[in-house]
Amino acid sequence: MLRSGWFLSGFLGAALLAAPSSSPAEEKKNVSPIPDEVGEVLAKRCLECHDSLTEKGGIDLDRFDIDWAGEGSAALWEKTFNVVAFEQMPPLDEPQLTPKEKHVLLTYLDKELTENTPFGGTLPRRLNQLEYRNCIRTVFQMDDFELPAGFPRDNREHGFDTVSEALVLSPPLLEAYQNVARQVADELFPPVKKRPPVTTLTAGVDDLVLSFSAATLHGDALRLAARSEDIMRSCTWPTKIEIAASGAYRITVQTSAFRPEKGQIMKLEVRARDLTASDRSRASTFRLLKEIEVTSETPETVTFEADLYEGQTPLFRWVNAELDHEPEFFASLLEKCFEDQRFHAAWLEMLFPGKPRGRASVTSLRGRNGWDIFQRHYTDPKLDLTDATPDSRYTVLALKMAQDPGIVHALGDTLTYRYHENGPALQLHEVSVEGPLRLVEGPKDRQRREWREWNFSTRKEGESDEAFADRGLRTFLPRLFRRPVDDETRRRFLTIAKEHWASGHSFEEGMHLLVRAALVSPRFLFRESRPGEMDQHDLASRLAFFLTKHPPTSTIVHHARAGKLSDPATFRADAEDLLPNSPSSPMIRDFTGQWLHTRLLPGIMPDERFGFTPEETEIAKDEVEHFFFTMLEENRPLTDFIDPDFLTTSKRFAKEHYGYTVPGEKPADPDAPYTSADHKIERLPIERGGVRGGLLGQAAILMATANGVDTQPVLRGVWVLENILGTPLPPVPSKVPALTPDVRGAKTPRDLLGAHTQAASCRGCHRQIDPIGFVLENFDPVGGWREKWPEINVEIDPSGTLPDGTEILDYTDFKHWLVTNIDTFSECLAEKLMIYATGRELSYAEHKEIENIVAKVSAEKGGFRDLVLALVESKTFRTR
Repeated sequence: MLRSGWFLSGFLGAALLAAPSSSPAEEKKNVSPIPDEVGEVLAKRCLECHDSLTEKGGIDLDRFDIDWAGEGSAALWEKTFNVVAFEQMPPLDEPQLTPKEKHVLLTYLDKELTENTPFGGTLPRRLNQLEYRNCIRTVFQMDDFELPAGFPRDNREHGFDTVSEALVLSPPLLEAYQNVARQVADELFPPVKKRPPVTTLTAGVDDLVLSFSAATLHGDALRLAARSEDIMRSCTWPTKIEIAASGAYRITVQTSAFRPEKGQIMKLEVRARDLTASDRSRASTFRLLKEIEVTSETPETVTFEADLYEGQTPLFRWVNAELDHEPEFFASLLEKCFEDQRFHAAWLEMLFPGKPRGRASVTSLRGRNGWDIFQRHYTDPKLDLTDATPDSRYTVLALKMAQDPGIVHALGDTLTYRYHENGPALQLHEVSVEGPLRLVEGPKDRQRREWREWNFSTRKEGESDEAFADRGLRTFLPRLFRRPVDDETRRRFLTIAKEHWASGHSFEEGMHLLVRAALVSPRFLFRESRPGEMDQHDLASRLAFFLTKHPPTSTIVHHARAGKLSDPATFRADAEDLLPNSPSSPMIRDFTGQWLHTRLLPGIMPDERFGFTPEETEIAKDEVEHFFFTMLEENRPLTDFIDPDFLTTSKRFAKEHYGYTVPGEKPADPDAPYTSADHKIERLPIERGGVRGGLLGQAAILMATANGVDTQPVLRGVWVLENILGTPLPPVPSKVPALTPDVRGAKTPRDLLGAHTQAASCRGCHRQIDPIGFVLENFDPVGGWREKWPEINVEIDPSGTLPDGTEILDYTDFKHWLVTNIDTFSECLAEKLMIYATGRELSYAEHKEIENIVAKVSAEKGGFRDLVLALVESKTFRTR
């Protein structure tokens, strides 16, 4: 096991690099005197509870000056600014600041906070789970790499799992890093294979898979009856034969024909099936090993040699069987079967039983159960043959069902038993695999070699172990560490391998240890560790991780090495190249999932009365991601986040859940299963100013801010304040009582909450929260529109007074207010993007820079894409 010292020594070095060096200017205290007029406001309105003696809430504002170098000083005064600006303090049962007092205090604090709070300050920041996984995928070219089950999850701060103060190191995480390092090293430098002994593995009929109706057992024979491409409907394979080493093998198969047609030559395909592949795989995706002709009704043995690779087993399919489950073949076969009038009549009776005829559930007719029902009718001497004619209504319906892709496979599974019992069928009796006769390079071996060569190149003729490793490290380490690596660092890692070789270990073992050491190095696990304005390489990393969730590659790496990212045009071009290029881009899915809380949807189970299925939950989430991408890709105005003239969702979903209508089109049938066309996300035109369109009318967001059963006005109100308006809220008072079912005769949710929040300690925040929560009450827990509160059957009253005094009557009024005050939303969105990108809560000075950026984009009539590009060019983004 890799010693923890490798990690800890490196971590201490990285921590020292991250610690800012002090300068005389920084050591000099920055102290701002508090003017008399500001001191008078504090004394009159604040110090009764927040002086040095009382310190209510741990806050002491009793001072003559502000020492900005003091620990927590900036945070204290920014908090003071916020609670006054948002009228959360003083409590409502205390005298409030006059407009003049508020202006005096806030003007002073705004100026001082802007001048005295720094840019930057991100703590040493490790890769989060998604970034870590993607680094391994990108650096090692392991596109399908996944972290093992149980890998420790990241914590969140300020709404995101990218924030440095949440990304702590724990013993379980350090152990997980070492385990993953070993897993990756095993792929690059696996132990040298020794040729295993030649063994013979044998599978009888009891060891062959019975999948759906593909195969049945009859004494010492397993029968195959169909040729369908889906292996679960036509094939079998041995359960006890799995190839451990890629090589040449001798395969022996014992077969026979069961009741073949006269002169019929049955053809048995033998393919190499990967055991990790799905049982729903198509047979043609697997490599063909041999085609065997079967003509004898008594068992015959065929032996042949073929290459089988690690993790494979032989797969058997009767390739020229009469029965095929695909609609174009099955309908023709059924017509042929209908030439037997009793078969025809029994099939109709199975599908349309009773007098008058009904229609049976196809699910209940699948496979053996359906065949038994058919047989019961077929052998019934009183079977009615009246409808068993080519032109009868029920014959037409039966043949139509045989061409329906959603039904035909179940019917095919039923008809299979005709062949299993009556023939013709192809029989297997025994399978054996002997080997390996010699080793060959299989796909896994080839993949490992390609990964190794990508990371360490190929060995030159006559090149020593040390020279080869040293040459490989010159490309491997800079790619892994996301920046150039000096000679001393490269030699330190090379020494790890050399010392291991010197102690008697093989070349592969030494390289294995080297790779593991690099993968637990802080140079790999931590990002942007140098203080102050970032250098070219850290800037490239921050930009790439922000916009792609992957480490920097290709063009931006070359530009960083050449020092070209300091050129604004070059940096802008690289940023534009890295912007997400599809709704499924990792940045869009990750950012929207955290900002808009759609990550919570898998854990929310809507009450069955809403008829909201898991696949509709996925469509709702897709709607959010497609909408965000559209806003970015088309550089749409920020107001379209609130009130656009389009939806981006499935047309059926919009019809069913949003009341969307298209002239001349039928309404959606809520009982019909979703088809692939129903899942297609489209751009649907709507009128502006309605209840649909924009973030707050999207089902996914309305679900994430409810619990699947009831709506919660406080939860939705807080969510909007924090994620749409950017209004900071103080912590909930510790002695707030639980919300009881009834408070002094309250009849509606509005009455109940109003009675609950009479206390002055509650009213200050709830007068901001509740109007917004209630204006969304017309949306049910899955985003459907309603006019009345459920159960009590009372008209919903969504009206209220917003924090700035604006009266609103309903949700459309609130949307209009948001559009009118769009810079408030834009600043909130910009702040969320910067917290996500920089990994820190922003300082007051950084807030002011964002405020100026938003104002500039707005003045120039720019769009969302313009805002994102302006943010990555900001000092806030470029400073660690």
